Amino acid sequence: MSKIMSTEDVMQEHEVKRYFEIWRESVIRSRLTFTAVFLKLAHPLQLPTTHNKITTFLQLKIRKTDLLFQLADGEHWGIFFLQSSDVEAKAFLNRIFAILKEEKEFNHITLKASITEIRNNNVDFETLIAKNKQKLGDNEQSTWSIVQVEDYREQPNEQVKVSILEQNPIFRKVLESTLNQLDIPHFTLAVTAYEDGYSFLQSDTYKTGHMHLIVMNDILPRKNGLEILHILRNMPNEKKFIIYMMSERNSEIAALNAYEGGVDEYIVKPFNLRLLEAKIKRTFARFWL
Repeated sequence: MSKIMSTEDVMQEHEVKRYFEIWRESVIRSRLTFTAVFLKLAHPLQLPTTHNKITTFLQLKIRKTDLLFQLADGEHWGIFFLQSSDVEAKAFLNRIFAILKEEKEFNHITLKASITEIRNNNVDFETLIAKNKQKLGDNEQSTWSIVQVEDYREQPNEQVKVSILEQNPIFRKVLESTLNQLDIPHFTLAVTAYEDGYSFLQSDTYKTGHMHLIVMNDILPRKNGLEILHILRNMPNEKKFIIYMMSERNSEIAALNAYEGGVDEYIVKPFNLRLLEAKIKRTFARFWL
């Protein structure tokens, strides 16, 4: 190894708990998955140099955004991978396992690992560690194997406000019916329709803290779509809005003005409702990393 690092720099179990609690609560607010990995020597060796070698090796292989720590029992290592899924964590483990098997200085060492992907906040630090230690304590787990704790992968259900702003009563009803029937995993849509921009602003529904999907026409009586767009994008929490603008103007200039004003999608009328559904589903699929 080309770089020497001190194992004293590695955080200890009690030091990591407060970081874990912050990240756990951020899972819901920011919709950012993180994954915990735990490693243990498959055949424990009491030589301090062995543990130090593994610790230094892991320090060199993790990213700057990852957090390596030593458990209090001195027999396990933990790594938190921020904004990463279990798929990425497993790829990391397979990569380092391959390196350890090939390098002569580690030929007397065998490891096993466990992975826990965290997509909700229904876990405390002590339980997380206990469950993974229990998995790794199974004497039937083979060397270089990876097991998973699946308890915290269930993504919570989130309510989304949906506002339709369309002056045509028939098309407004069609849109309302379509979005009420739209099934998006882990999201519940609460749909309300408005005939103009003024009635939408008077409703105050846009002032709540919920994520808010706006599907609106660019031309509306009493506060048109562009005015509404400007108001929403100048709010302090404007990032909660997903704004789809519908228009009969099929021109690059109209679309460019809309995107520069802050719309997320510009849809030219007439359009296929299935296309709208697909776009919305794709938008929400991107929210969880």
